[in-house]
Amino acid sequence: MPPLGHCYWAVAPYSPRPPFRLYGEAIAPKDISSPEPFVDAARKGMSEFVVLTPVKARPVLVITPVLRDYDEVLALRLRRFEKLSSDTVRQQVREEKDPALFPLRPERFPGLPVENAAIVTSLLRLPVEALDRRESLGTLDESELRTLHARVVRAHDLKLDTLILERAQELVAAAQQRR
Repeated sequence: MPPLGHCYWAVAPYSPRPPFRLYGEAIAPKDISSPEPFVDAARKGMSEFVVLTPVKARPVLVITPVLRDYDEVLALRLRRFEKLSSDTVRQQVREEKDPALFPLRPERFPGLPVENAAIVTSLLRLPVEALDRRESLGTLDESELRTLHARVVRAHDLKLDTLILERAQELVAAAQQRR
């Protein structure tokens, strides 16, 4: 089953933040407080480092097909409704009035034990192997997926006007050829 639009359990890392704990051959672990020493080392030819990053087993919502060249997907973290601050906020999310949270209808996500929303701004790049694809926890339909993609574009202020113009030109050319 293709993962696009499905929710799965995954091993998802937190974004690394300073201090970074650096490990290397024959040296004691060292805390690095900023990215500059990594950049300086990369400029000298050392571009790969081993940094421990916390991970969490958590449900995620996959929002792209598998990116074949890298065998990865983009996914969104989820927020449980019970963690939202009030009933008023929960209702606003259900009514899609909160641009940062996309509600997942409980009947479409029976594998999730509680009601959740996808965090629109929390893009995670995950290897397919980090997903437990034995069982989908639920899925979005095409319309919901389109709406969610549009929300991600808006939230990240992605500039898609050139792509839209190119696609419109392709559609016009195809329509003219059919005539």
